[in-house]
Amino acid sequence: MSQTNLQKFYDSIHVTPNPDGTFTRSSNSFPKTPPSTTDPTSPTLSKDVLLDSEKNTWVRVFLPRGTLEPDHIPGGDKKLPVVVFVHGGGFVIGSPDYPPFHEFCSVATRELHALVVSVGYRLAPEHRLPAAYDVVFEALTWVNGGEDEWVREFGDLSNCVLIGESAGANIVYQTGLKYAAKGNNGFSPPVIKGLVLVQPFFGGLERSGSETRLANDPIISLEMCDAIWGVCLPDGADRDHGYCDPCRDGGSGLVDRVREMGLWVVIVGCDGDPLYDRGVELAKLLESKGVNVRTMSSEGGKHGMYVGFGDLKKSVELLDFVKHVWV
Repeated sequence: MSQTNLQKFYDSIHVTPNPDGTFTRSSNSFPKTPPSTTDPTSPTLSKDVLLDSEKNTWVRVFLPRGTLEPDHIPGGDKKLPVVVFVHGGGFVIGSPDYPPFHEFCSVATRELHALVVSVGYRLAPEHRLPAAYDVVFEALTWVNGGEDEWVREFGDLSNCVLIGESAGANIVYQTGLKYAAKGNNGFSPPVIKGLVLVQPFFGGLERSGSETRLANDPIISLEMCDAIWGVCLPDGADRDHGYCDPCRDGGSGLVDRVREMGLWVVIVGCDGDPLYDRGVELAKLLESKGVNVRTMSSEGGKHGMYVGFGDLKKSVELLDFVKHVWV
């Protein structure tokens, strides 16, 4: 990639590269939504909890409004299903307090009547993959431990689903494989029921049809994708790496464990997204290995339209689909 195009990439995601290889992220371009447990106008309750002080990782936990009212009795039928949400941003930007991600989690809390845990993972290039995977798995372990009062009192840890968008969907897939590798060893709860991959960010050395057709997409061009992989993959790795291309060499052997554990997988996309064919390819691979796969696709559309960067009706449509699978 030329220096001019590289600069365009930096400008498009509002970062400034530093000589030491880190990014300075523009605070003006990434506003923050504070959590709220007292604002009566807030549609849900939310709070931030530190996950690891040394790594500066954290989660934002959401509850349906009314859950903390005096007449609410925790336990039994009152326990809420648990959603672990992983945001997008190409592995390099984003956080749970970014308004579109906060809003999506708030909508998910209401629509699914669930306890939602949104994970603030470590970003590249300061922390290349698998750093983000490790943090999300640590968050899953944290949920399992029931250390937080909200999670302990209101979460049904035997009924957990992971939802990720774009890069977050990539992370959810890898986290699901890691969970499958461990089985239920150390995870009495939570019992993961399924993985929801919303417009998953994958790639590969060979260009897919949708990547070629939409190479100059204004939201996520092929050059932008290549630049992202260049700063987030392990040093020395290229797009042939399994983190980028989950279908290389027939996919991970852990897919068999996903099937054996009975995890279902939902893959969501639209054919106006350059990444669309990557999701279709993964769905076909999983189906060929006997995994219970459901797909949801739309004609046209754009990358990011289901999670906070489009009409909220699309978010509700997505969550309604998940609701009918998650039974």
